[in-house]
Amino acid sequence: MDAHLQARRAFRERTCAVARAPHDGAAHLARVQAAMHLGDMEPVQGALADLFVALPRTETALRQAALHLATPRLHTYVAEAFARHANGTLPAITPLATRWSVFAQPSANVPARVRRASPDHSRRLARQVVEALLEGDPLQASRIEHDFLDHCVSCQDKLAFMLASRDLRRHEIAVGDRWEQVAAWLEQHAADGVRTNASTLRQPSP
Repeated sequence: MDAHLQARRAFRERTCAVARAPHDGAAHLARVQAAMHLGDMEPVQGALADLFVALPRTETALRQAALHLATPRLHTYVAEAFARHANGTLPAITPLATRWSVFAQPSANVPARVRRASPDHSRRLARQVVEALLEGDPLQASRIEHDFLDHCVSCQDKLAFMLASRDLRRHEIAVGDRWEQVAAWLEQHAADGVRTNASTLRQPSP
């Protein structure tokens, strides 16, 4: 059996273990470690989201240890989003969930692929964040901005990010480093997707 298949089998076994014992911190940590061998960020993010959601609030040290372990495989902005929840629990419905998550769920009632395919939804989110940063209450605007950037990462919503960035530049609104980090993540993810698709096309049919 090749290494990739072994890694996937190990991850499935660890997933079954946390499903049987949702509050077992050692089982969650072992699953994050198994995800590190799959060669992609998404399983690591999904397993880490499950750990943050399932463990009791008091397990701060374990959440921090898991985040430290996973950080090299996460984009900077994603790691920072997890860090904001390291001293408490992550809501079960969260933009940090991925298709690999068991306990954490995406923050909308429809799959991410559907949300990415809806230009109207992207335009509405972009308009909301621009309006908030232009005219909104500072505390409310900060929350909307965080939610918007989390959405762009978890849903790979390049359209919403592009529209919001364009309008903010037009209004000469300065944005923080997080916007640059999300832009870099979206560009990298798009490049990885192109390489993955090309590799798939080159594979012979079964």
